[in-house]
Amino acid sequence: MKSTWFSHEPVDTATANEIISRYKSRNIQTRKTLATDPRLWLVSALLPEGNYPPRRDHTYEQKCWS
Repeated sequence: MKSTWFSHEPVDTATANEIISRYKSRNIQTRKTLATDPRLWLVSALLPEGNYPPRRDHTYEQKCWS
């Protein structure tokens, strides 16, 4: 299965460590790099991609509107 890197938005140290620990509990490879603001961290995780695109949500589609 193909995997790609997903990057979270910049977060503080405590939040970054929590995100990393949650990924580590599921055996997912992570990276923590310093953001342009030295108080924040960028967390990236190597996540698997699905084989098919996501399905359309038909919640608000009515036959009378089409």
